[in-house]
Amino acid sequence: MNRNTELLKRFFSNRYSRNDYQQLKGMLQENDPALEELMQQHWDEYQDEQLTQTSNLSATQLILHRNIQPQAKQRIIKQAFNHFSKIAAILIVPLLLALGFLYVQLEDFLFQQHVVVEVASPTGSRTSLNLPDGSTVWLNGDSHIRYPAVFNKNREVEIEGEAFFKVQSDVEHPFLVKAKGVSVKATGTEFNVSAYADEPEINVILKEGKVAVLNDQQDELKQMASGYQFRYNPNTNASSYTPVNATGYSGWINGRLIFENANMVEVVKRMERWYGVNIEVRDQELLRLHFKATFIHENIEEALKLLQATATFKYEFEKRKLKEDGSFTDARIIITKK
Repeated sequence: MNRNTELLKRFFSNRYSRNDYQQLKGMLQENDPALEELMQQHWDEYQDEQLTQTSNLSATQLILHRNIQPQAKQRIIKQAFNHFSKIAAILIVPLLLALGFLYVQLEDFLFQQHVVVEVASPTGSRTSLNLPDGSTVWLNGDSHIRYPAVFNKNREVEIEGEAFFKVQSDVEHPFLVKAKGVSVKATGTEFNVSAYADEPEINVILKEGKVAVLNDQQDELKQMASGYQFRYNPNTNASSYTPVNATGYSGWINGRLIFENANMVEVVKRMERWYGVNIEVRDQELLRLHFKATFIHENIEEALKLLQATATFKYEFEKRKLKEDGSFTDARIIITKK
């Protein structure tokens, strides 16, 4: 028996697989001439069996027999009925395939309602992706984001680490970024959020538009304007709101590591994530130093040498060491006073 005939049988008996459906759909989309012949063969083979099993059709035939006595008319009606039934069968298969396609699409859509996507950006890398609503997000090193595969009424994501968002405008469906018990609410704008687990504060920098920062009870903490930075410590409720060079803080998405009067603590943490290294500052005095610098293509050693030009310190690379269990320690950079 023709394999395609078996395929059509499975489709009409509701025993078809997704591969079966995709094959029939492909034949329909490509206007495969074999499909019409296949449908005609299927109809010729099963019309008697299918028609006699249809109660509504049997009732219709009974009415016809009662009201139309002349045999000639009965033959004409029967022939016409058979003819148009075959035409209907040929016409209805594309409809059934279309409905089947919609069903599969709906099934996929309903399945995706419960799917959560998680994307991680390893230390030393930057990652960009598009969200379901068309918004774009960049993840800095050692960061990850969680979001539903399909946005419903709410556009909501969760992050840990640092992310820059370029949000598609939709006033009726606000965009929410959740991090460390704080939510950043936007409708269509560009902003940077830094919320690393090992840092006490969440840092929001608004490049364009307006955003509102909310606490975990959804009470407004700050309505921000572009060109400002809002720092908030959820543990102490301490906050600050200051003007900044927002373009400089978002330069990392274009491969620029920019420090704007940053202290040594911030410089070390950002360089660790940027270059994927461990840095240890052994003299507390050095933590009070501040730096202003921009790195584009410099490697870690070149960057440290440039920083040395603005502050007095020295550094050395500590190689990996073999531990008792056979593994190795991480390589480190040790920074000390001269």
